[in-house]
Amino acid sequence: MLAPGQLPDVLDLLESRYLPGSAARGLTLLHRWVSPPLALPDSPNTLWLLWQVPDAPAYYAMRAGIDGPALAFWSTVDSLCESRRRHVMAAATPALPQPKEHCHAP
Repeated sequence: MLAPGQLPDVLDLLESRYLPGSAARGLTLLHRWVSPPLALPDSPNTLWLLWQVPDAPAYYAMRAGIDGPALAFWSTVDSLCESRRRHVMAAATPALPQPKEHCHAP
């Protein structure tokens, strides 16, 4: 959730500092939405970014490959927003993958 008036700054940062390196980590930005679709002086906006990676292993490789510029981007965004959340989703299918069993050694 972005503090009032911060949407233009965050979108500029996204374009200039995050998107240039995101493709190298396997990320594709599919959509960006804002809610409410108005700039209200005393109300925050929620910015929704929908990213895509090819598959689950690509997601974990992308997370492992985060670099200094990407970390700096998110640190700057954190200073401009009231809260931030990530949701990891996949297509809803009847047979979802099962987690691998963990071996608990004594």
